[in-house]
Amino acid sequence: MEILNNIWTVLTTPNQGLVNILLIPMGIIECILTMLLFLSIFNITATKKQKIIYVIIEFIMSLLNIYVIPYPFNILINYLILIIASHYNFKISFLKSTVAVILSAIIYALVGMLIVNPYLTFLQISSEQLDVIPIYRFFYLLIMYSVIFMISLIVKNKKIYLDNLEDIDKRNKFIIGGNLVLGFFTLAIQLVITIYYTDVLPILITFLSFISLLAYFAISIFSLTRVMKLTLTTRKLQSAEEYNKTLHILHDNVRGFKHDFDNIVTTIGGYVRTNDMKGLENYYIQLEDDCQRVNNLYLLNPEIVNNPRYL
Repeated sequence: MEILNNIWTVLTTPNQGLVNILLIPMGIIECILTMLLFLSIFNITATKKQKIIYVIIEFIMSLLNIYVIPYPFNILINYLILIIASHYNFKISFLKSTVAVILSAIIYALVGMLIVNPYLTFLQISSEQLDVIPIYRFFYLLIMYSVIFMISLIVKNKKIYLDNLEDIDKRNKFIIGGNLVLGFFTLAIQLVITIYYTDVLPILITFLSFISLLAYFAISIFSLTRVMKLTLTTRKLQSAEEYNKTLHILHDNVRGFKHDFDNIVTTIGGYVRTNDMKGLENYYIQLEDDCQRVNNLYLLNPEIVNNPRYL
């Protein structure tokens, strides 16, 4: 019983060292959840090896951020490394890896803003106590990770994918990138306000702030999906137009062939009706020459021109 009391005392008293130790296994969970989140959002198929490599890289960066790299440089370096790691490890474009990292950070920040004030109010603790008391920090992270996991499941089950970013034109890519960067800085400012004034802000104000930010990002994501669908539809219409042109060309070729074939049949019929076998023989020889010249045009086949080894 005394051991349990001692454990409880350690967990419920300020202990920054124990909190830092606690952040190590929780950091592994966060790395896995972050990876699952953006893999679900962008519908990326990854191998087991790729997933393990990414989690290891992100976990190492999280340790460096806690113990080595000073604030706020650790945040910038962390995002930069994760963008590069996502690009090379999962074989995706820099645009998609950048959006994946920033969007994951935004979702984490929004979820944190949603639960922090009610959590502090319910437990009647301050933000300083949340940062240094292990048990409060543990359950806070547990709640946040549970919400993140549910979001990733919803994205995967509802198939809310953003997997066609490469198909968007440069103008829309610039608009989307600027929108994300602006939203990221807006969220960062809001997080600073929340961190320093969360103890004095009423829950209603925090909730309204969260709703406004959530609405902003929801509208942004909705607009992004609409732009992607519009781009995909435009490409399909262009393909249909090219296909329609090909059908017109084929139709004209068929009409030309029918006209030539009718002329050939009429000419042969004329020789047969007049019993002009000599004329029919000469006409046949002429047709053979024409067929030979047409066969020689086969050498203009693009496959043969581009690959002479087929000759």
